[in-house]
Amino acid sequence: MILSKSLSLWSILCILSLLNSLVFILASPVKKRAYVPETKTFCLHLYKAKLSPDGFERVVWTVNGTYPGPTLVVTKGDRLVIHVINNLGVSTSIHFHGFFQRGTNWYDGVPGQTQCPIPNNTTFIYNFTVPDQSGTFWYHSHHLAQYVDGVLGAIIVKDPDDPYQNDYDEEVVILLSDWYHNETFTLLNYYLSPASKGLEPRPDNGLINGRNIYNCKWAPVSYKCIDNAGLSKFNFVPGKRYRLRVINTSALLSFTFSIDEHAMDVIEVEGMMTKRHTIHRLIINVAQRYSVIVTADKLVSNFWMRADLQIKCYYAIGIEHLNSYVKAIVHYEGANHLDPTTKGWAENLNRLNNCIDLNTSDLKPFFPENVPAKSDQTIYLNVSFEKDASNVDRGVVNGSTYAVDVDNPTINQILFKNQTLFQPNQNVIGHFNTSQVIDIVVYNGVTGEHPFHLHGHTFWVLGSGPVGTKPDFSKLNIFDPIKRDTATIPPEGWIVIRFEANNPGIWAFHCHIEWHVEAGLVAQFIELPHELRKLKPPADWEQLCIKSPNPYNDLILQSEQRTIIDDMRNVDTLIKNLGWNLGELEFNWNYLLVYFLNIF
Repeated sequence: MILSKSLSLWSILCILSLLNSLVFILASPVKKRAYVPETKTFCLHLYKAKLSPDGFERVVWTVNGTYPGPTLVVTKGDRLVIHVINNLGVSTSIHFHGFFQRGTNWYDGVPGQTQCPIPNNTTFIYNFTVPDQSGTFWYHSHHLAQYVDGVLGAIIVKDPDDPYQNDYDEEVVILLSDWYHNETFTLLNYYLSPASKGLEPRPDNGLINGRNIYNCKWAPVSYKCIDNAGLSKFNFVPGKRYRLRVINTSALLSFTFSIDEHAMDVIEVEGMMTKRHTIHRLIINVAQRYSVIVTADKLVSNFWMRADLQIKCYYAIGIEHLNSYVKAIVHYEGANHLDPTTKGWAENLNRLNNCIDLNTSDLKPFFPENVPAKSDQTIYLNVSFEKDASNVDRGVVNGSTYAVDVDNPTINQILFKNQTLFQPNQNVIGHFNTSQVIDIVVYNGVTGEHPFHLHGHTFWVLGSGPVGTKPDFSKLNIFDPIKRDTATIPPEGWIVIRFEANNPGIWAFHCHIEWHVEAGLVAQFIELPHELRKLKPPADWEQLCIKSPNPYNDLILQSEQRTIIDDMRNVDTLIKNLGWNLGELEFNWNYLLVYFLNIF
Protein backbone atom coordinates (compact mmCIF):
# COMPACT_ATOMS: atom_id res chain seq x y z
CA MET A 1 0.00 0.00 0.00
CA ILE A 2 1.22 3.50 -0.84
CA LEU A 3 0.46 6.22 1.74
CA SER A 4 0.20 9.95 1.23
CA LYS A 5 2.38 11.96 3.62
CA SER A 6 -0.33 14.53 4.33
CA LEU A 7 -2.88 14.00 7.11
CA SER A 8 -5.82 16.31 6.57
CA LEU A 9 -8.45 17.53 9.01
CA TRP A 10 -10.93 15.26 7.23
CA SER A 11 -8.74 12.23 7.85
CA ILE A 12 -8.33 13.12 11.53
CA LEU A 13 -12.10 13.39 11.98
CA CYS A 14 -12.57 10.09 10.15
CA ILE A 15 -10.11 8.48 12.56
CA LEU A 16 -12.05 9.89 15.50
CA SER A 17 -15.24 8.46 14.05
CA LEU A 18 -13.65 5.04 13.67
CA LEU A 19 -12.24 5.20 17.20
CA ASN A 20 -15.73 5.91 18.45
CA SER A 21 -16.95 2.76 16.72
CA LEU A 22 -14.02 0.83 18.17
CA VAL A 23 -14.85 2.00 21.70
CA PHE A 24 -18.41 0.80 21.19
CA ILE A 25 -17.20 -2.59 20.01
CA LEU A 26 -14.71 -2.99 22.87
CA ALA A 27 -17.37 -2.00 25.39
CA SER A 28 -19.80 -4.57 24.02
CA PRO A 29 -20.18 -7.86 25.89
CA VAL A 30 -18.37 -10.86 24.44
CA LYS A 31 -20.79 -12.84 22.29
CA LYS A 32 -20.43 -16.48 23.19
CA ARG A 33 -23.16 -17.75 20.93
CA ALA A 34 -24.59 -16.51 17.63
CA TYR A 35 -23.15 -13.33 16.21
CA VAL A 36 -25.29 -10.25 16.81
CA PRO A 37 -25.08 -7.90 13.81
CA GLU A 38 -23.60 -4.47 14.43
CA THR A 39 -23.41 -1.13 12.64
CA LYS A 40 -19.92 -0.53 11.25
CA THR A 41 -19.02 3.06 10.36
CA PHE A 42 -16.34 3.94 7.83
CA CYS A 43 -15.02 7.17 6.35
CA LEU A 44 -13.66 7.23 2.79
CA HIS A 45 -12.01 10.57 2.10
CA LEU A 46 -11.30 10.92 -1.61
CA TYR A 47 -8.57 13.34 -2.62
CA LYS A 48 -5.58 13.57 -4.94
CA ALA A 49 -1.99 13.12 -3.81
CA LYS A 50 1.36 12.58 -5.49
CA LEU A 51 2.43 8.98 -4.92
CA SER A 52 4.93 6.60 -6.52
CA PRO A 53 3.48 3.07 -6.34
CA ASP A 54 6.21 1.70 -8.62
CA GLY A 55 8.76 4.50 -8.23
CA PHE A 56 7.19 6.66 -10.98
CA GLU A 57 5.55 9.68 -9.38
CA ARG A 58 2.07 10.66 -10.53
CA VAL A 59 -1.12 12.15 -9.16
CA VAL A 60 -3.10 9.32 -7.57
CA TRP A 61 -6.79 9.61 -6.69
CA THR A 62 -6.53 8.26 -3.17
CA VAL A 63 -8.88 6.93 -0.52
CA ASN A 64 -7.80 8.31 2.88
CA GLY A 65 -4.48 9.22 1.32
CA THR A 66 -3.55 5.66 0.32
CA TYR A 67 -3.52 3.45 -2.73
CA PRO A 68 -5.12 0.99 -2.59
CA GLY A 69 -7.71 2.37 -0.20
CA PRO A 70 -8.32 0.84 3.25
CA THR A 71 -9.80 -2.63 3.53
CA LEU A 72 -13.26 -2.58 5.14
CA VAL A 73 -13.92 -5.63 7.32
CA VAL A 74 -17.44 -6.48 8.46
CA THR A 75 -19.44 -9.56 9.42
CA LYS A 76 -22.40 -11.11 7.68
CA GLY A 77 -25.53 -9.36 8.92
CA ASP A 78 -23.84 -6.03 9.69
CA ARG A 79 -25.02 -2.61 8.59
CA LEU A 80 -22.40 -0.52 6.77
CA VAL A 81 -22.53 3.26 7.18
CA ILE A 82 -19.94 4.67 4.78
CA HIS A 83 -19.23 8.40 4.69
CA VAL A 84 -17.77 9.33 1.31
CA ILE A 85 -16.06 12.72 1.44
CA ASN A 86 -15.40 13.88 -2.11
CA ASN A 87 -12.50 16.30 -2.53
CA LEU A 88 -11.35 14.97 -5.90
CA GLY A 89 -12.16 18.18 -7.73
CA VAL A 90 -14.83 16.41 -9.83
CA SER A 91 -17.98 14.42 -9.15
CA THR A 92 -17.75 10.76 -8.22
CA SER A 93 -19.65 7.70 -6.93
CA ILE A 94 -18.81 4.50 -5.09
CA HIS A 95 -20.02 1.05 -6.15
CA PHE A 96 -19.82 -1.81 -3.66
CA HIS A 97 -18.97 -4.58 -6.06
CA GLY A 98 -20.82 -7.84 -5.53
CA PHE A 99 -23.39 -6.66 -2.98
CA PHE A 100 -27.06 -7.32 -3.72
CA GLN A 101 -28.33 -4.00 -2.28
CA ARG A 102 -31.74 -5.57 -1.83
CA GLY A 103 -34.08 -2.77 -0.77
CA THR A 104 -31.33 -0.15 -1.26
CA ASN A 105 -30.91 -0.02 -5.03
CA TRP A 106 -30.10 3.71 -4.78
CA TYR A 107 -26.83 2.81 -3.03
CA ASP A 108 -25.53 0.66 -5.90
CA GLY A 109 -23.42 3.63 -6.98
CA VAL A 110 -23.94 3.74 -10.77
CA PRO A 111 -24.38 7.27 -12.17
CA GLY A 112 -27.01 7.29 -14.90
CA GLN A 113 -28.71 4.19 -13.51
CA THR A 114 -29.03 4.27 -9.71
CA GLN A 115 -27.89 7.74 -8.68
CA CYS A 116 -26.62 11.12 -9.76
CA PRO A 117 -22.90 11.57 -9.00
CA ILE A 118 -21.62 12.96 -5.71
CA PRO A 119 -20.50 16.54 -6.47
CA ASN A 120 -17.06 17.77 -5.55
CA ASN A 121 -16.71 19.12 -1.99
CA THR A 122 -19.66 17.05 -0.80
CA THR A 123 -20.13 14.29 1.73
CA PHE A 124 -22.57 11.51 0.94
CA ILE A 125 -23.47 8.55 3.16
CA TYR A 126 -24.05 5.05 1.81
CA ASN A 127 -26.08 3.05 4.33
CA PHE A 128 -26.94 -0.60 3.69
CA THR A 129 -26.89 -4.06 5.25
CA VAL A 130 -25.36 -7.36 4.13
CA PRO A 131 -27.89 -9.80 5.61
CA ASP A 132 -27.15 -12.86 3.50
CA GLN A 133 -23.71 -12.48 1.92
CA SER A 134 -20.14 -13.19 2.95
CA GLY A 135 -16.85 -13.47 1.15
CA THR A 136 -14.44 -11.28 -0.80
CA PHE A 137 -15.69 -8.03 -2.34
CA TRP A 138 -14.36 -4.62 -3.27
CA TYR A 139 -15.47 -1.01 -3.60
CA HIS A 140 -14.57 1.35 -6.41
CA SER A 141 -15.66 4.48 -8.16
CA HIS A 142 -18.17 3.72 -10.93
CA HIS A 143 -17.67 7.06 -12.62
CA LEU A 144 -15.43 8.05 -15.53
CA ALA A 145 -12.79 5.35 -14.97
CA GLN A 146 -11.78 6.92 -11.66
CA TYR A 147 -10.98 3.60 -10.02
CA VAL A 148 -8.15 3.21 -12.52
CA ASP A 149 -6.62 6.34 -10.95
CA GLY A 150 -6.86 4.82 -7.47
CA VAL A 151 -10.40 5.06 -6.02
CA LEU A 152 -10.76 1.48 -4.83
CA GLY A 153 -10.27 -0.91 -1.91
CA ALA A 154 -11.29 -4.32 -0.61
CA ILE A 155 -14.33 -5.27 1.48
CA ILE A 156 -14.20 -8.48 3.46
CA VAL A 157 -17.42 -9.92 4.88
CA LYS A 158 -16.69 -12.55 7.52
CA ASP A 159 -19.05 -15.48 8.02
CA PRO A 160 -19.47 -16.74 11.61
CA ASP A 161 -20.39 -20.09 10.05
CA ASP A 162 -17.52 -20.21 7.54
CA PRO A 163 -17.17 -23.94 6.74
CA TYR A 164 -13.41 -23.51 6.33
CA GLN A 165 -12.75 -21.40 9.42
CA ASN A 166 -10.76 -24.21 11.05
CA ASP A 167 -8.69 -24.79 7.91
CA TYR A 168 -6.67 -21.57 8.00
CA ASP A 169 -4.94 -19.51 10.67
CA GLU A 170 -4.69 -16.05 9.11
CA GLU A 171 -6.11 -14.05 6.23
CA VAL A 172 -4.26 -11.94 3.67
CA VAL A 173 -5.90 -9.58 1.17
CA ILE A 174 -4.09 -9.34 -2.20
CA LEU A 175 -5.12 -6.71 -4.74
CA LEU A 176 -3.75 -7.08 -8.26
CA SER A 177 -3.86 -4.28 -10.80
CA ASP A 178 -2.50 -3.09 -14.08
CA TRP A 179 -1.18 0.45 -13.63
CA TYR A 180 -1.00 3.60 -15.75
CA HIS A 181 1.38 6.54 -15.40
CA ASN A 182 -1.09 8.96 -17.01
CA GLU A 183 -4.39 9.97 -15.45
CA THR A 184 -7.49 8.50 -17.01
CA PHE A 185 -9.00 11.74 -18.30
CA THR A 186 -6.00 11.98 -20.66
CA LEU A 187 -6.23 8.32 -21.61
CA LEU A 188 -10.00 8.46 -22.14
CA ASN A 189 -9.86 11.51 -24.36
CA TYR A 190 -7.42 9.72 -26.61
CA TYR A 191 -9.17 6.34 -26.50
CA LEU A 192 -12.55 7.84 -27.37
CA SER A 193 -11.16 9.52 -30.46
CA PRO A 194 -10.52 8.30 -34.02
CA ALA A 195 -6.78 8.54 -33.39
CA SER A 196 -6.78 5.52 -31.07
CA LYS A 197 -8.25 3.24 -33.76
CA GLY A 198 -10.03 1.45 -30.94
CA LEU A 199 -6.86 0.27 -29.20
CA GLU A 200 -7.30 0.30 -25.44
CA PRO A 201 -4.80 2.35 -23.41
CA ARG A 202 -1.74 0.25 -22.66
CA PRO A 203 -0.72 -0.13 -19.02
CA ASP A 204 2.77 0.87 -17.92
CA ASN A 205 3.10 -1.68 -15.14
CA GLY A 206 1.38 -4.13 -12.85
CA LEU A 207 1.06 -3.90 -9.08
CA ILE A 208 0.56 -6.26 -6.14
CA ASN A 209 -1.04 -4.41 -3.22
CA GLY A 210 -0.09 -1.13 -4.84
CA ARG A 211 3.64 -1.81 -5.25
CA ASN A 212 6.17 -2.83 -7.88
CA ILE A 213 9.41 -1.61 -9.40
CA TYR A 214 9.76 0.22 -12.71
CA ASN A 215 12.69 0.69 -15.04
CA CYS A 216 13.16 4.44 -14.79
CA LYS A 217 15.14 4.45 -18.05
CA TRP A 218 11.73 4.20 -19.70
CA ALA A 219 10.36 7.28 -17.89
CA PRO A 220 10.25 10.70 -19.59
CA VAL A 221 13.05 12.92 -18.29
CA SER A 222 10.60 15.51 -16.94
CA TYR A 223 9.07 13.04 -14.44
CA LYS A 224 10.34 11.93 -11.04
CA CYS A 225 11.18 8.25 -10.92
CA ILE A 226 13.02 6.07 -8.38
CA ASP A 227 14.52 2.75 -9.38
CA ASN A 228 13.98 -0.25 -7.11
CA ALA A 229 11.09 1.40 -5.25
CA GLY A 230 10.33 -1.87 -3.50
CA LEU A 231 8.00 -4.83 -3.76
CA SER A 232 5.16 -5.90 -1.52
CA LYS A 233 6.26 -8.44 1.06
CA PHE A 234 4.08 -11.05 2.78
CA ASN A 235 5.37 -12.56 6.01
CA PHE A 236 4.60 -16.25 6.53
CA VAL A 237 5.12 -18.18 9.74
CA PRO A 238 6.30 -21.75 9.07
CA GLY A 239 3.49 -24.23 9.56
CA LYS A 240 0.67 -21.69 9.39
CA ARG A 241 -2.15 -21.83 6.87
CA TYR A 242 -3.19 -18.67 5.05
CA ARG A 243 -6.42 -17.72 3.35
CA LEU A 244 -5.40 -15.43 0.51
CA ARG A 245 -8.25 -13.27 -0.76
CA VAL A 246 -7.18 -12.32 -4.28
CA ILE A 247 -8.91 -9.48 -6.17
CA ASN A 248 -8.17 -8.26 -9.71
CA THR A 249 -8.80 -4.49 -9.74
CA SER A 250 -7.36 -3.89 -13.23
CA ALA A 251 -8.63 -1.64 -15.97
CA LEU A 252 -7.83 -4.03 -18.81
CA LEU A 253 -5.78 -7.15 -18.20
CA SER A 254 -6.23 -10.48 -16.48
CA PHE A 255 -3.52 -12.11 -14.35
CA THR A 256 -2.12 -15.55 -13.70
CA PHE A 257 -1.36 -15.63 -9.97
CA SER A 258 0.93 -18.12 -8.22
CA ILE A 259 3.47 -18.63 -5.43
CA ASP A 260 6.59 -20.60 -6.26
CA GLU A 261 6.53 -24.15 -4.82
CA HIS A 262 3.23 -23.54 -3.00
CA ALA A 263 0.03 -25.19 -4.19
CA MET A 264 -3.25 -23.36 -3.59
CA ASP A 265 -6.68 -24.74 -2.70
CA VAL A 266 -9.56 -22.70 -4.10
CA ILE A 267 -12.35 -22.36 -1.49
CA GLU A 268 -14.32 -19.29 -2.60
CA VAL A 269 -15.42 -17.68 -5.84
CA GLU A 270 -16.94 -14.21 -5.38
CA GLY A 271 -18.87 -14.95 -2.23
CA MET A 272 -19.69 -18.58 -3.04
CA MET A 273 -17.90 -21.23 -1.01
CA THR A 274 -16.56 -24.07 -3.13
CA LYS A 275 -15.28 -27.55 -2.54
CA ARG A 276 -11.50 -27.54 -2.21
CA HIS A 277 -9.73 -27.73 -5.54
CA THR A 278 -5.93 -27.69 -5.75
CA ILE A 279 -4.22 -25.55 -8.37
CA HIS A 280 -0.76 -24.14 -9.02
CA ARG A 281 -1.82 -21.09 -11.00
CA LEU A 282 -4.93 -18.95 -10.55
CA ILE A 283 -6.34 -17.30 -13.68
CA ILE A 284 -8.21 -14.19 -12.53
CA ASN A 285 -9.86 -11.64 -14.81
CA VAL A 286 -10.84 -8.04 -14.14
CA ALA A 287 -13.16 -7.64 -11.10
CA GLN A 288 -13.03 -11.33 -10.18
CA ARG A 289 -12.22 -12.56 -6.68
CA TYR A 290 -11.04 -15.87 -5.27
CA SER A 291 -10.03 -17.23 -1.88
CA VAL A 292 -7.27 -19.82 -1.81
CA ILE A 293 -5.64 -21.60 1.13
CA VAL A 294 -1.84 -21.80 1.10
CA THR A 295 0.20 -23.66 3.71
CA ALA A 296 3.66 -22.40 4.72
CA ASP A 297 5.13 -25.91 4.69
CA LYS A 298 8.42 -25.38 2.86
CA LEU A 299 11.94 -24.97 4.18
CA VAL A 300 12.49 -21.52 5.69
CA SER A 301 13.34 -19.25 2.77
CA ASN A 302 11.98 -16.53 0.51
CA PHE A 303 9.68 -17.27 -2.43
CA TRP A 304 8.42 -15.28 -5.39
CA MET A 305 4.75 -14.45 -5.52
CA ARG A 306 3.90 -13.97 -9.21
CA ALA A 307 1.10 -12.15 -10.97
CA ASP A 308 1.74 -12.41 -14.71
CA LEU A 309 -0.15 -9.90 -16.82
CA GLN A 310 -1.92 -11.68 -19.66
CA ILE A 311 -0.86 -9.16 -22.30
CA LYS A 312 -1.53 -11.37 -25.28
CA CYS A 313 -5.22 -11.50 -24.48
CA TYR A 314 -5.33 -8.01 -25.99
CA TYR A 315 -1.91 -7.30 -27.52
CA ALA A 316 -0.62 -10.13 -29.67
CA ILE A 317 2.81 -8.53 -30.12
CA GLY A 318 3.17 -7.42 -26.50
CA ILE A 319 3.60 -3.94 -25.06
CA GLU A 320 6.85 -2.03 -25.30
CA HIS A 321 8.40 -0.97 -21.97
CA LEU A 322 6.13 -3.20 -19.92
CA ASN A 323 7.47 -5.99 -17.75
CA SER A 324 4.51 -8.34 -17.58
CA TYR A 325 6.04 -10.50 -14.83
CA VAL A 326 4.81 -8.74 -11.69
CA LYS A 327 6.29 -9.97 -8.42
CA ALA A 328 6.07 -9.74 -4.65
CA ILE A 329 8.00 -11.59 -1.94
CA VAL A 330 6.77 -14.29 0.41
CA HIS A 331 9.15 -14.14 3.37
CA TYR A 332 9.24 -17.00 5.84
CA GLU A 333 9.90 -15.94 9.42
CA GLY A 334 13.55 -16.72 10.15
CA ALA A 335 14.74 -16.41 6.56
CA ASN A 336 17.28 -13.86 5.36
CA HIS A 337 16.09 -10.71 3.58
CA LEU A 338 17.65 -11.40 0.20
CA ASP A 339 15.56 -11.60 -2.94
CA PRO A 340 14.15 -15.05 -3.67
CA THR A 341 15.89 -17.34 -6.14
CA THR A 342 12.94 -19.67 -6.62
CA LYS A 343 11.50 -20.63 -9.99
CA GLY A 344 7.89 -20.69 -11.12
CA TRP A 345 5.81 -23.83 -11.58
CA ALA A 346 7.16 -26.04 -14.34
CA GLU A 347 3.98 -26.43 -16.38
CA ASN A 348 4.40 -24.85 -19.80
CA LEU A 349 1.08 -23.09 -20.15
CA ASN A 350 0.03 -21.59 -23.45
CA ARG A 351 -0.60 -18.00 -22.35
CA LEU A 352 -3.21 -17.53 -25.07
CA ASN A 353 -5.31 -20.24 -23.44
CA ASN A 354 -5.40 -18.18 -20.25
CA CYS A 355 -7.87 -15.73 -21.79
CA ILE A 356 -10.62 -17.76 -20.15
CA ASP A 357 -11.73 -18.44 -16.58
CA LEU A 358 -10.69 -21.37 -14.45
CA ASN A 359 -12.34 -24.51 -15.73
CA THR A 360 -15.85 -24.38 -14.28
CA SER A 361 -15.97 -28.19 -14.13
CA ASP A 362 -13.27 -27.97 -11.43
CA LEU A 363 -15.21 -25.49 -9.29
CA LYS A 364 -18.06 -27.05 -7.37
CA PRO A 365 -20.35 -25.36 -4.81
CA PHE A 366 -19.68 -26.35 -1.20
CA PHE A 367 -23.39 -26.30 -0.40
CA PRO A 368 -25.96 -27.83 -2.77
CA GLU A 369 -27.47 -25.29 -5.14
CA ASN A 370 -31.15 -25.25 -5.98
CA VAL A 371 -30.71 -24.40 -9.66
CA PRO A 372 -34.00 -23.83 -11.50
CA ALA A 373 -34.49 -26.59 -14.05
CA LYS A 374 -35.44 -24.14 -16.79
CA SER A 375 -35.72 -20.44 -17.44
CA ASP A 376 -38.82 -18.34 -18.01
CA GLN A 377 -37.07 -16.23 -20.62
CA THR A 378 -33.88 -16.33 -22.67
CA ILE A 379 -32.15 -13.13 -23.73
CA TYR A 380 -29.61 -13.24 -26.55
CA LEU A 381 -26.90 -10.60 -26.67
CA ASN A 382 -24.28 -9.90 -29.28
CA VAL A 383 -21.45 -7.76 -27.93
CA SER A 384 -18.96 -6.15 -30.26
CA PHE A 385 -17.37 -2.87 -31.33
CA GLU A 386 -18.44 -0.64 -34.20
CA LYS A 387 -17.41 2.79 -35.45
CA ASP A 388 -19.83 5.61 -34.72
CA ALA A 389 -20.60 8.64 -36.90
CA SER A 390 -17.38 10.30 -35.68
CA ASN A 391 -15.27 7.26 -36.62
CA VAL A 392 -14.75 6.34 -32.94
CA ASP A 393 -14.85 2.67 -31.96
CA ARG A 394 -17.75 2.13 -29.59
CA GLY A 395 -18.96 -0.88 -27.66
CA VAL A 396 -22.33 -2.17 -28.81
CA VAL A 397 -24.86 -4.53 -27.25
CA ASN A 398 -27.17 -5.86 -29.96
CA GLY A 399 -26.02 -2.96 -32.13
CA SER A 400 -26.62 -0.22 -29.52
CA THR A 401 -24.04 1.87 -27.64
CA TYR A 402 -25.01 2.79 -24.09
CA ALA A 403 -25.15 6.53 -23.41
CA VAL A 404 -24.83 7.72 -19.80
CA ASP A 405 -27.50 10.20 -18.67
CA VAL A 406 -26.17 11.28 -15.27
CA ASP A 407 -28.81 14.02 -14.96
CA ASN A 408 -31.73 11.61 -15.29
CA PRO A 409 -30.80 8.16 -13.96
CA THR A 410 -33.06 5.25 -14.75
CA ILE A 411 -34.14 4.84 -11.13
CA ASN A 412 -35.49 8.41 -11.11
CA GLN A 413 -37.53 7.67 -14.22
CA ILE A 414 -39.01 4.63 -12.49
CA LEU A 415 -39.62 6.19 -9.06
CA PHE A 416 -40.82 9.65 -10.00
CA LYS A 417 -42.13 9.37 -13.57
CA ASN A 418 -43.50 5.81 -13.78
CA GLN A 419 -41.52 5.46 -16.99
CA THR A 420 -42.00 2.24 -18.96
CA LEU A 421 -40.38 3.15 -22.28
CA PHE A 422 -36.73 4.14 -22.61
CA GLN A 423 -34.50 5.51 -25.30
CA PRO A 424 -32.75 2.79 -27.34
CA ASN A 425 -29.32 4.04 -26.24
CA GLN A 426 -30.21 3.25 -22.60
CA ASN A 427 -29.84 -0.44 -23.47
CA VAL A 428 -32.68 -1.68 -21.26
CA ILE A 429 -32.44 -5.31 -22.36
CA GLY A 430 -34.84 -6.70 -19.78
CA HIS A 431 -37.88 -5.23 -18.03
CA PHE A 432 -39.33 -7.72 -15.55
CA ASN A 433 -42.60 -6.92 -13.78
CA THR A 434 -42.67 -10.30 -12.03
CA SER A 435 -39.99 -12.53 -10.54
CA GLN A 436 -38.53 -14.68 -13.28
CA VAL A 437 -35.68 -17.04 -14.05
CA ILE A 438 -33.61 -15.53 -16.85
CA ASP A 439 -31.04 -17.08 -19.14
CA ILE A 440 -28.58 -14.76 -20.89
CA VAL A 441 -26.68 -16.03 -23.88
CA VAL A 442 -23.83 -13.68 -24.79
CA TYR A 443 -21.86 -13.97 -28.03
CA ASN A 444 -18.51 -12.18 -28.18
CA GLY A 445 -17.91 -10.66 -31.60
CA VAL A 446 -14.31 -9.55 -31.06
CA THR A 447 -10.94 -11.23 -30.59
CA GLY A 448 -10.51 -9.97 -27.03
CA GLU A 449 -12.03 -11.46 -23.87
CA HIS A 450 -14.84 -9.70 -21.98
CA PRO A 451 -15.31 -10.17 -18.20
CA PHE A 452 -19.02 -9.39 -17.78
CA HIS A 453 -20.39 -8.35 -14.38
CA LEU A 454 -24.03 -8.34 -13.25
CA HIS A 455 -24.99 -5.92 -10.47
CA GLY A 456 -27.36 -6.91 -7.67
CA HIS A 457 -27.10 -10.67 -8.29
CA THR A 458 -24.99 -13.72 -8.63
CA PHE A 459 -25.59 -16.04 -11.57
CA TRP A 460 -24.98 -19.67 -12.40
CA VAL A 461 -22.46 -20.26 -15.19
CA LEU A 462 -24.17 -22.99 -17.20
CA GLY A 463 -21.60 -23.17 -19.98
CA SER A 464 -19.15 -21.32 -22.19
CA GLY A 465 -17.09 -22.03 -25.27
CA PRO A 466 -14.24 -20.72 -27.41
CA VAL A 467 -14.17 -19.42 -30.95
CA GLY A 468 -15.67 -21.81 -33.49
CA THR A 469 -18.17 -23.37 -31.08
CA LYS A 470 -21.85 -22.81 -30.32
CA PRO A 471 -23.84 -23.51 -27.16
CA ASP A 472 -25.49 -26.93 -27.00
CA PHE A 473 -28.44 -26.24 -24.72
CA SER A 474 -28.92 -29.94 -24.04
CA LYS A 475 -25.46 -30.15 -22.43
CA LEU A 476 -25.56 -27.11 -20.13
CA ASN A 477 -24.71 -27.79 -16.49
CA ILE A 478 -27.80 -27.25 -14.36
CA PHE A 479 -26.77 -29.84 -11.76
CA ASP A 480 -23.86 -28.19 -9.92
CA PRO A 481 -22.74 -25.02 -11.71
CA ILE A 482 -20.57 -22.40 -10.04
CA LYS A 483 -22.30 -19.20 -8.99
CA ARG A 484 -20.55 -15.83 -9.26
CA ASP A 485 -21.06 -12.21 -10.37
CA THR A 486 -18.28 -11.76 -12.98
CA ALA A 487 -17.52 -14.27 -15.74
CA THR A 488 -15.34 -14.19 -18.85
CA ILE A 489 -16.70 -14.49 -22.36
CA PRO A 490 -13.83 -16.05 -24.37
CA PRO A 491 -12.49 -14.29 -27.47
CA GLU A 492 -15.08 -14.76 -30.24
CA GLY A 493 -16.75 -17.25 -27.93
CA TRP A 494 -19.95 -17.44 -25.90
CA ILE A 495 -21.34 -17.90 -22.40
CA VAL A 496 -24.72 -18.94 -20.96
CA ILE A 497 -25.65 -17.72 -17.48
CA ARG A 498 -28.85 -18.09 -15.43
CA PHE A 499 -30.09 -15.81 -12.67
CA GLU A 500 -33.24 -15.05 -10.72
CA ALA A 501 -34.66 -11.62 -11.52
CA ASN A 502 -36.27 -11.01 -8.14
CA ASN A 503 -34.44 -7.97 -6.75
CA PRO A 504 -36.40 -4.71 -7.19
CA GLY A 505 -34.19 -2.16 -8.89
CA ILE A 506 -32.10 -1.19 -11.87
CA TRP A 507 -29.10 -3.44 -12.35
CA ALA A 508 -26.18 -2.90 -14.70
CA PHE A 509 -24.77 -5.68 -16.87
CA HIS A 510 -21.48 -4.68 -18.43
CA CYS A 511 -17.99 -5.64 -19.46
CA HIS A 512 -15.69 -4.76 -16.54
CA ILE A 513 -12.79 -3.72 -18.71
CA GLU A 514 -13.07 -0.08 -17.72
CA TRP A 515 -12.22 1.30 -21.15
CA HIS A 516 -15.09 -0.75 -22.60
CA VAL A 517 -17.49 0.62 -19.98
CA GLU A 518 -16.65 4.16 -21.08
CA ALA A 519 -16.97 3.09 -24.72
CA GLY A 520 -20.57 2.02 -24.05
CA LEU A 521 -20.41 -1.77 -23.59
CA VAL A 522 -23.13 -1.56 -20.94
CA ALA A 523 -26.73 -2.71 -20.58
CA GLN A 524 -29.25 -2.64 -17.75
CA PHE A 525 -32.14 -4.65 -16.33
CA ILE A 526 -35.24 -3.24 -14.65
CA GLU A 527 -36.73 -5.60 -12.06
CA LEU A 528 -40.03 -5.39 -10.22
CA PRO A 529 -40.54 -1.63 -10.68
CA HIS A 530 -43.84 -1.69 -8.76
CA GLU A 531 -41.98 -3.10 -5.73
CA LEU A 532 -39.24 -0.52 -6.13
CA ARG A 533 -41.79 2.30 -6.01
CA LYS A 534 -42.96 1.08 -2.59
CA LEU A 535 -39.52 1.85 -1.16
CA LYS A 536 -38.61 5.32 0.06
CA PRO A 537 -35.20 6.62 -1.01
CA PRO A 538 -33.37 8.92 1.43
CA ALA A 539 -33.65 12.67 0.99
CA ASP A 540 -29.90 13.24 0.66
CA TRP A 541 -29.81 10.79 -2.26
CA GLU A 542 -32.56 12.76 -4.03
CA GLN A 543 -30.57 15.95 -3.51
CA LEU A 544 -27.64 14.59 -5.51
CA CYS A 545 -29.53 15.16 -8.76
CA ILE A 546 -30.06 18.82 -7.85
CA LYS A 547 -26.38 19.37 -7.17
CA SER A 548 -24.58 17.26 -9.75
CA PRO A 549 -23.05 18.80 -12.87
CA ASN A 550 -22.82 16.57 -15.94
CA PRO A 551 -19.16 15.69 -16.53
CA TYR A 552 -19.95 13.92 -19.80
CA ASN A 553 -20.61 17.28 -21.44
CA ASP A 554 -16.84 17.54 -21.75
CA LEU A 555 -14.51 14.65 -21.05
CA ILE A 556 -11.60 17.05 -20.56
CA LEU A 557 -11.96 17.33 -16.82
CA GLN A 558 -11.03 20.48 -14.93
CA SER A 559 -9.78 20.07 -11.35
CA GLU A 560 -10.59 22.67 -8.72
CA GLN A 561 -8.64 22.65 -5.47
CA ARG A 562 -11.32 23.58 -2.97
CA THR A 563 -11.41 22.29 0.57
CA ILE A 564 -14.82 23.40 1.82
CA ILE A 565 -17.51 20.75 1.89
CA ASP A 566 -21.03 22.02 1.24
CA ASP A 567 -23.54 19.34 2.05
CA MET A 568 -26.29 20.78 4.25
CA ARG A 569 -29.62 19.67 2.86
CA ASN A 570 -32.75 19.84 5.01
CA VAL A 571 -33.92 20.14 8.59
CA ASP A 572 -34.10 16.38 9.18
CA THR A 573 -30.56 15.92 7.96
CA LEU A 574 -29.38 18.88 10.02
CA ILE A 575 -30.88 17.38 13.18
CA LYS A 576 -29.18 14.08 12.44
CA ASN A 577 -25.89 15.83 11.64
CA LEU A 578 -26.02 17.52 15.04
CA GLY A 579 -25.86 14.08 16.57
CA TRP A 580 -29.45 13.06 17.31
CA ASN A 581 -30.84 10.03 15.55
CA LEU A 582 -34.56 10.59 16.07
CA GLY A 583 -35.50 7.21 14.68
CA GLU A 584 -33.46 5.46 17.37
CA LEU A 585 -33.78 8.16 20.04
CA GLU A 586 -30.09 8.04 20.78
CA PHE A 587 -27.10 10.30 20.43
CA ASN A 588 -24.56 9.24 17.81
CA TRP A 589 -21.09 10.79 17.85
CA ASN A 590 -20.52 9.67 14.24
CA TYR A 591 -23.28 11.94 12.97
CA LEU A 592 -21.83 14.87 14.91
CA LEU A 593 -18.35 14.26 13.49
CA VAL A 594 -19.72 14.16 9.96
CA TYR A 595 -21.47 17.46 10.66
CA PHE A 596 -18.11 18.98 11.50
CA LEU A 597 -16.80 17.65 8.19
CA ASN A 598 -19.42 19.80 6.51
CA ILE A 599 -18.79 23.07 8.31
CA PHE A 600 -15.00 23.30 8.68
